[in-house]
Amino acid sequence: MSKTSTVICLSWIATALAAWPALAQSTTPATTSADEPEQKSLTVGALQIGSANDLQVQGIDINVGTDSVAYSYFLKNIGSQTITVAAAVSMPELQASADRSQIWKLATNDPANPVDLAITVAGTPVTTGSEVHASALGVDRLSEINAAHLPLIPFGPEIDKALGELSADAADRLASLGIVSVRNPEHPREPMTADWSLDVIRNWSLSLPPHKTTAVVVKFTPIVARYTEAKGDEGDLDNMQDGICLSSQALNTLKALLKNNGSWKTTDISLAAPAPVHWIDSPIFSVTVRNPGPRAVVTFCGMDEKTAGKPVVLGNVADGSDSVRVVIFEPAPK
Repeated sequence: MSKTSTVICLSWIATALAAWPALAQSTTPATTSADEPEQKSLTVGALQIGSANDLQVQGIDINVGTDSVAYSYFLKNIGSQTITVAAAVSMPELQASADRSQIWKLATNDPANPVDLAITVAGTPVTTGSEVHASALGVDRLSEINAAHLPLIPFGPEIDKALGELSADAADRLASLGIVSVRNPEHPREPMTADWSLDVIRNWSLSLPPHKTTAVVVKFTPIVARYTEAKGDEGDLDNMQDGICLSSQALNTLKALLKNNGSWKTTDISLAAPAPVHWIDSPIFSVTVRNPGPRAVVTFCGMDEKTAGKPVVLGNVADGSDSVRVVIFEPAPK
């Protein structure tokens, strides 16, 4: 898959955010120096659709790789007329703060589609519309941000450059609305910070023909956390064990490499798994993880241990859960 990834420095607000961003803030141990930022994850919202009496959800699968995720929904129209319902997928909420101790790696710098989302219905690509909101102090300030010619992604080199070029009057006006941080007159060269949150929902009208099961595939590049486990991090692995349902055998494998002065390159992926329809029963999400190599260790809650270590690791989202965290450990090159 060919694309230019944009690595963007930002800090994360210490308080918990609402909805999907709250899911996205997974606790991930990381071996980093004091000045090295941590690459963190965010969660893309799962497909949500309207209801209809003749609509059935027959199956849902999440296919996971270290750089690609695809949700497949199998929707059946048991009636004799075409069903048309609203459909939507929410992008992760993007927000910055002054502390640049964390980074996010986005697939694109397109504010309306930072994860390179692509949707097909019965194999045909779908063109989606977008609802874009840039909120500061709870008020949508999209028009003010556009009028100031500021990039909508509220962190990274593009917004840093644009904020640095604001006139004093423009900077003061935007700060008074809570859109940006105040410029320090004693230290005018200190970088300002965008203080809005960007929320985007991709939407379209989904048509399902009668007496057929239609596959809806939602594919994107996940915003993952990446970190390294090295000698001395055995306690981190112990602390992670219950949260990611790491088996004792897998834990011993991970520790054995650390004991021999090896290290693990870790990819940590947070995925949403709510039912796509509010008023219709849905089956449990099945999960398929592509194992990146024979020595890699894959784990998630609901995994079928019989498939551990195989090229394709299988399982289900844990009963009663509306999210799943997939962690993939690969031996780091020496």
